[in-house]
Amino acid sequence: KAAMSHPGFALLDVISPCVTFNNNPESTKSYTYVREHLGSTAQLDYVPEEAEILHQQEAGTEATVTLHDGSVIQLQKLSQGWNPTDRDSAMEKLRASKNKREILTGLIYVDPESTELHDVMNTTAAPLNELTEKELCPGSNALQSINDSLR
Repeated sequence: KAAMSHPGFALLDVISPCVTFNNNPESTKSYTYVREHLGSTAQLDYVPEEAEILHQQEAGTEATVTLHDGSVIQLQKLSQGWNPTDRDSAMEKLRASKNKREILTGLIYVDPESTELHDVMNTTAAPLNELTEKELCPGSNALQSINDSLR
């Protein structure tokens, strides 16, 4: 909730390999990499619909969660004193978890001083499907101006 409601940059990681954007040999988030490097994931090509697994645990504790197929994953929740606004601490935690071959998930870092991307790029707040053709296609002069600025 914290990462999604923050208007600036927040680093949030979840276990959900993406075949669309991370399906390349260099990605450590691809299905292939996850299957080859982590014993905690199953090698499945089809995931049957199952009831959602809900889990709650106290900060700083470890828990074992049983999945639908009977396999288990070990979760360790960050301690109550974890400060997601400390960039150096977040980077060290990422390095340490990588060295231990652990999967780090959740809100790892949030920059409370960052500027929202819409403000940086000066984009419209209106949904694209509500914009008129004139707004979406401002004409050849506008395109020429953009092209000139990129030369």
